[in-house]
Amino acid sequence: MGGFFASLFSEINARRRRLRGALGELGQGIVEFLIMGGILVGSVGLFVRPHYMPAAAPWGFALPFVFIAGYLLIDARRQASLARGVDAAKVTSGSDWVALLWSFGCALVGLAAFVVAWTAEPEAPVDPLDWTPPEHALEVDIPS
Repeated sequence: MGGFFASLFSEINARRRRLRGALGELGQGIVEFLIMGGILVGSVGLFVRPHYMPAAAPWGFALPFVFIAGYLLIDARRQASLARGVDAAKVTSGSDWVALLWSFGCALVGLAAFVVAWTAEPEAPVDPLDWTPPEHALEVDIPS
C-alpha cells in the first residue's frame, strides 16, 4: 500500500508540473484555485447562513470525501494500466484528462450546492400565538 501512495504523490506532482507547462504558472494557479474554491464553497460555504443552508444542501458536506475517493480511484486505474504494460504516455494523457474533468466536475457540484443552499427559502418563523393544537388533541379545561 505504501507503493500506491508513493506513486500517487509523485503523479500528483508530475501532473501539476504538466499543468504548469501547459498553462503557465498563473494559469495553473487559477485552475487550482477554481477547483479547490468550488469544493470548499460547496462544503464550508454552507455555514454562511447556518440556520438553514446546511439543511438545504446537506450533500455538499460529502463533496471533499467524494472528490478524494474519486481521485484515488482514478490513480488506482492509472497504476493498474501501467502494471498491465499499457504505453505510459497514453496512460498519462488519459488520466490527466480524467483527473481534470473529475476535479472540475466536483468544483461545479460544490458551486451548485452553494447556489441551491443560498437561494433556498429559510423556514418561516413559527408565531407562538398562531399555533393550533393537533386535530386529535385532548381538550383540557384548566381554570386560570
